[in-house]
Amino acid sequence: MLRFSRLDPHLLDPVSAPSVFNATLNAHGTYTTEHFVLRLSPRVHELVDAITRRDTDGHDTADLMQAYSVYLHETIHWWQHMGSSAGLMLSLAYSAQVYGSMVFLQQFGRGAGCVKPVKSWAHRAMLAGVTHEDPTLAAANIAVNNALDIDFYKKIVLSPKCALELRHTPYFESVGHSYLKAYGETVFAIIGSCDLREAQLPNPAGWDPHILRLRVEHAEGFVHGSMPPTAEVGLAEIFEGQARFCQLQFLANSGGPVLLESYREKGQFAPIYVSAFELFLQLLGADWPKRYDDPLVGLFLLICDLAINPTRGYPLEIESFEDFICDVDPGARFTRLCLAAAEAPELQKAIQSFSAMEYELVGSRLADRCGYDHPFAGLDAIVGMIGDGGPVDALLDEHRTFGFGPVNMPVRVIFSHHLAFARDKRRQPEMFCWPGMWLAGERCSGEIQKTFQAHLSLFQDRGDTEQIFPRAMPGRSTKNIESLVNGFFSGMLAFDLALQWTLFPGPFAYDFKWLTGKDENCDLIALAKQQFEHSYEVNPDSVEVIDDAYL
Repeated sequence: MLRFSRLDPHLLDPVSAPSVFNATLNAHGTYTTEHFVLRLSPRVHELVDAITRRDTDGHDTADLMQAYSVYLHETIHWWQHMGSSAGLMLSLAYSAQVYGSMVFLQQFGRGAGCVKPVKSWAHRAMLAGVTHEDPTLAAANIAVNNALDIDFYKKIVLSPKCALELRHTPYFESVGHSYLKAYGETVFAIIGSCDLREAQLPNPAGWDPHILRLRVEHAEGFVHGSMPPTAEVGLAEIFEGQARFCQLQFLANSGGPVLLESYREKGQFAPIYVSAFELFLQLLGADWPKRYDDPLVGLFLLICDLAINPTRGYPLEIESFEDFICDVDPGARFTRLCLAAAEAPELQKAIQSFSAMEYELVGSRLADRCGYDHPFAGLDAIVGMIGDGGPVDALLDEHRTFGFGPVNMPVRVIFSHHLAFARDKRRQPEMFCWPGMWLAGERCSGEIQKTFQAHLSLFQDRGDTEQIFPRAMPGRSTKNIESLVNGFFSGMLAFDLALQWTLFPGPFAYDFKWLTGKDENCDLIALAKQQFEHSYEVNPDSVEVIDDAYL
């Protein structure tokens, strides 16, 4: 193998930003949670396109491999958001904030008209003495509380220490309440949007008595003012740590430096990328490994994989509501799994070949020590829905052709990809856990490449524009791809306006440059307004804006 030692900071310098998962400085690569879009810089596009076309003459090998490592880094973020159970909850929580409140927003619109934001209207109404018996106020409060509870969940799951600040905000009930509400509304959105049958997923309607009991018993983390233990890292640090070390393993396997110190010297270990890894080492009492393929690096990536794939609430029923936070919170899971590894020091050297057998053996040992489900339990539950001869098979058929129906398309599209991802991960867990070890070097095969190609991001930009484009995929007609893009992002725009209406002060904002790459988007704005009026029977142009400063 031709080896290279030159690392280009202009391709690989790290940054961090909320809800935007980055590989490099100056947007050399980003994945945006709420837009489902992978973006690459023009330079990275040029190099990745050269590799894809197999036309690499004139390009330096080091540049090509570094650019492709950025591409892999951002593809892993797509996998994390679409393929993991925690990522699925985070990604679809945006849709769930609106999906579960649509009826209540419609009721509010009929009673109050297009007053914005609903949150401020409700606050003023209560100050004026209106009681919850008023149907318009009741509908407003439900819509606002649903949206805020899920928003609190998104903040805490990404950065657990946010809970320490959120507990002082007037709408925050508790960490457990936000988590159960987010899971419940998101699972409801999946069931309703995908027409799933009873018992194919947990039924959140059955959780209400348990939630009430936890409040009555003043269970830790489930009652106002009570805080559960706060993890040192959250989903943001775990996602970035996992993506960065997979990226560096790919680089090293592609001829790059094999010593981790080489990457440190080039600035690849900024805090957002190593916070989780350093906590892992601290809890294990271990020193920094020297090489990219050290068993400790493999163990860290396995723990990341287990941490972001909780099973209770989705796809399996909740067994212990008291333990729900530590069962599903990625930061708590990460910490407990690290402590379990510290108690079994033999596991620190167990991952040598990065194999499926090691994934199952070490993963099951760690899960057993933590009281978590077997690493394949969640995957088996998801894959077990396939072959139902009904809604799941129909959804996968839509995924195969991209012939998605127009109703709630964003949820259907993402969940169909989640199903396909789970099916392939169950077959090849080692590739999805340690992709940097399998997508380059002697382990890489035609089958591995085919699996990787099947799970590339759905949408991305191009080197010459910020506009979003669908990826051309075999078996999908141009007509279906165009319909997918139009339906998917029309749905996302509708969610965006409804969320603005519910929570955000000021007039409606129609900044859609992230989608089209253009400053002027008159046709798209007209479409968004039309959809909003169709859904809620109120005209956004006639909005009455309430000044929050008055409150």
